[in-house]
Amino acid sequence: MANKVEISFISAGFEAILCSGGTFGVVSSAAAGIASRANANNTRGGSGFHQATRTGYAYGSNRALGFVYTTDAKSRLAEAEDKALSSAV
Repeated sequence: MANKVEISFISAGFEAILCSGGTFGVVSSAAAGIASRANANNTRGGSGFHQATRTGYAYGSNRALGFVYTTDAKSRLAEAEDKALSSAV
């Protein structure tokens, strides 16, 4: 006869891990790598892809969030026509 196993998740514990310095570092490093590759893919000149990291609410809990965004017209055009950022992901 199989034993019953009960698993209970402690949401506050998961949220603490998702916002911890280690997780924040991993997310920040990944976003920086994507921004770097996007800038390398940008054949239109400039290095207008930048990254930002912050904590915020997503997927039902507070967690570390990473973003890569453009800061100039050449980079926006490089993404729109050449998919410089999309291919960096």
